[in-house]
Amino acid sequence: MPMVARSLRSLVNERGTDRDFIYLLMLARKYDLEPITLHNALVEARGRKKSTCGSLSIESRELEENTFSFMFLQNNRAIAQTGISESSLAKLREVPPELTRLLRDQNRRSITTECGKLEKRIADLQVGLRHVSLRARVIGKSEVRTVMSRDGSPLIVCSATLSDGTGQIQLPLWNRQIDSVAKNDILIIREAIVEHFRGEMHLSIPRRTGSISVARSADGVK
Repeated sequence: MPMVARSLRSLVNERGTDRDFIYLLMLARKYDLEPITLHNALVEARGRKKSTCGSLSIESRELEENTFSFMFLQNNRAIAQTGISESSLAKLREVPPELTRLLRDQNRRSITTECGKLEKRIADLQVGLRHVSLRARVIGKSEVRTVMSRDGSPLIVCSATLSDGTGQIQLPLWNRQIDSVAKNDILIIREAIVEHFRGEMHLSIPRRTGSISVARSADGVK
């Protein structure tokens, strides 16, 4: 078990520890989500019943006063479900410094070890590359349009233009992904495929293995 996961799990056994809050931190760490980003997505899900956060979809229902049940899904598959109180959720807005340092240390390690592919530059990408991971800023989004899937179902899509300072590449955003990504967001892309479409290179995100997550939102929040 990674050091950060062990450290967080050890807190659960300490007297007076908010287990729901620690669970949310572990979820954020596992799926590369900043606590404030997860907080905002949970608040949105609480009000609208659904929201998205990075590669996750979130659904909610009220259990009792000031407590909600949240279902977390990835690629339409449930990965976690938990009941969270209003007080536990609020703690994500201001994570204690010692836990913030713990999470930041993990992020630095992940970039240089298991997520080392994040260092790949757009300038080095070639059509046909697979398992591509990178970090880039959204510098533009196209108009949303409707297309038909192979089975005749309507889908909505737009194209995000990504840049990392070495080049640019297009990233199609489908359905709920469109509202989860904004101009000037810094994204982390994992397990993408580089393809050629209408004269341009673009990233294709495999539904089962790929993911898109927001490392820093457009308003400057990590």
